[in-house]
Parts: sequence; C-alpha cells; structure tokens
Amino acid sequence: MSDFATAYNNRGNVKSDMGDRSGAMANYNRAIELKPDYAEAYFKRGNVKFGIGEHRSAIADYDRAIELNPDYAEAYFNRGNIKYGLGDHRSAMTDYDRAIKLKPDYAEAYNNRGSCKFLLDDNPGAIEDFDRAIELDPDYAKAYTNRGNVKASSGDRRGAIADFNQAIKFDPDLAGAYNNRGNINQILGRHGDAIADYDRVIELEADAADAYNNRGLVKADLGDHSGAMADYARAIKLNPNFAEAYTNRGNVKFNLGDHSGAIADYDRAIELKPNYAEAYTNRGMVNRNLGHNSKAIADYDRAIKHKPDYAEAYNNRGSVKFNMDEHSEAIADYDRAIKLNPDFAEAYYNRGVAYATLGDKGKARRDLLKARELVESSGNAQSLNLIDEALSELDNENNNSS
Repeated sequence: MSDFATAYNNRGNVKSDMGDRSGAMANYNRAIELKPDYAEAYFKRGNVKFGIGEHRSAIADYDRAIELNPDYAEAYFNRGNIKYGLGDHRSAMTDYDRAIKLKPDYAEAYNNRGSCKFLLDDNPGAIEDFDRAIELDPDYAKAYTNRGNVKASSGDRRGAIADFNQAIKFDPDLAGAYNNRGNINQILGRHGDAIADYDRVIELEADAADAYNNRGLVKADLGDHSGAMADYARAIKLNPNFAEAYTNRGNVKFNLGDHSGAIADYDRAIELKPNYAEAYTNRGMVNRNLGHNSKAIADYDRAIKHKPDYAEAYNNRGSVKFNMDEHSEAIADYDRAIKLNPDFAEAYYNRGVAYATLGDKGKARRDLLKARELVESSGNAQSLNLIDEALSELDNENNNSS
C-alpha cells in the first residue's frame, strides 16, 4: 500500500507541474486514502488548494502535515503564506519563526517574515530579516525590493533606489521593483525616469492598474491632463473598484473646471471606500468652489472623522469657515492644522489673514512672515507674491492708523 501511495503522490507532483490541478488533487486524495499518515501528500494537496484559492482547506492540510511531521519547515512556511494573504500577519509571523528555527538558512522565510514586520510597523526588524535573506541569497531580487520599500517608508530614498536597482539587476522582469522605483522617482521630481519605470511595468504586466494610475499622477504633475485622464480611465477599466484612480481622475476634472464630473468621481471613490478621507477633502474643495459651504464643511468633517491627523482637511475647513465670517472658528482649525504640520505654509498664511481681519496685526504679521519663510525655500513666486501683498496691506493699514 505504501508503494502505491508513493506512486499516486509522485504522479500528483507531475500533474501539478503540468498545471493539471484537478488531476493532481485526485492523485493526492488517493495517496492519502491509501496512507492516511502521509504528511507529504497532505502538504502537496494543500499547495494545490492554495493555488486555487481554497485557503481554509489548504490550512487544514498544512495543519495535518505538521501534526504528522512537526519538523516540516515548508508546511509552516506555506501556512504562513496563506495567513499573510488573509491579513493575519502576526500568526503568519509565528509560522515563519518556526520555519526559520527548523531551517536556519531559509531565505524565503526571512523575506516573508520581514514583510510581516514591515506591515506591523517594525521597520528595524523588517530590515534585519531582509538583510539576512540577502546574506543567504545575494541574488534575491524580491528581498531587495522589499528592503527598498522599508527604506522608502523610512525616508531613505537614496537607499531605496539602490535596492530597487539591485532587484532589477538580478531580475530585469520584476515589475514591482520598477513600479516602486517609479514611485520614488516621482517623489524626487524625476518625472521622465518615473514614466520610464511605469512604462516598463506596463510592458511586463499589461493589466497593471497601479502602474497606469501612477503614470497618470506623473502626467498630471506635468500638465498632461489628457494623458493623465487616459491612464486613469485605463486603471479603472482594469480595476473597476480602484477608488484612488477615481479620486485622481476627479482631481484632473476639478483642475479642468469640470466640477460635476469631479464630484461624480469623488462620489464613486467614497462609495467604494467609505473611509477615504482624501476623497472627502477633495469633494469638499469642489463644493467650496461652487459656494456650497455647508456641503464642504460636511465633507471636511467626514475627512477629519476618518483621519484625525489630516492637517489639510482642518486648513480647508478653516477656509470655508472664514468665508462664512466665522473667523474665530476658522483660526481654531488653522491652529489644529499647524499643530499637526508645523511647516504648513498655507495654514500660516490663512491664519495670518484671519488675524488681520480680526484686527490683531501683531499675530497676523508673525504668521505671514512664517508663511513667507516656509515658501521662500520652495521658490514658489506666486505664493510669495500673495504673502507679500498681505504684508503690504498690513503695513498700509498701520501707516494709515498712525
């Protein structure tokens, strides 16, 4: 019986390698029927179930394989992968811990455990695991990509770019590395490099909705509104539930003066993602421009509810309150925006104007000078002129009063 069970298991392996999952499953079932304590057959059947999305049933097979063979490192690893995919990162990390204990040179387990730590906000622990994975396998492109992601989130953009470059060197077809490098290039204002990276992602994966959306962001920054709109439309066609793409397309429509179209896109984004603070804030901006102050306030209230540290929402709500002559309430919102973001030049400017309106020239001047200091380093001439005009008005009022 044991020999027959092995034969069925082996035939299952061949069918699995050929992509014949149903045939593989039938053979693993038969192997287990003949030999109920066959740990490898449970493991292999679990792999097939994992591949077809039967996650809970796959976990049951891995559980049984581990019960039969408590030293089965690969079973712990694969069970961890399913838990990771289901969002149970702490439990997945426990499985990776066990796999590493059983197999200390298991580079993939270090890599995946590092991904768990990253998602659990343990950046130093994640870097340590990715370092170890790369030490064990110096050509491990995914580990370089993942380490680059951690470095990017920690503000180490130079280090992130270096890791993405290494990932691409070892795997020129690794779309994720191009996409993530494109994100950094976009942040650094390297628009041509960013577009080239996103182009490469799309060349490798024609259905990469994220890459179309990201390329649209760069085109929007460059003023290529039609190109951006085309990319957002493609992202939405590929992923009709892509809330961020609707919001980004709404932003372009807003900038083009298509207020109704923008609101329709923000509405759809919010329908898909009811806690999407940025979509509420952007819809609030449209409502503010249309003079729908109560609707704008309601949108900013929702944005703040879902994202209490959202400085821009406080600033924008303050601007609506200022327009409604609720100057003290507006200042309270600007106060909060500045507390959340001490370098928020627009909030200092707005608060300065509000103080000037209330007749507090000293506080007004202090805020306007602070806004000027923050803007000066950016070289934004339009903003500097606006601030200088407000300061000039203050000076004229002081001269007239004296």
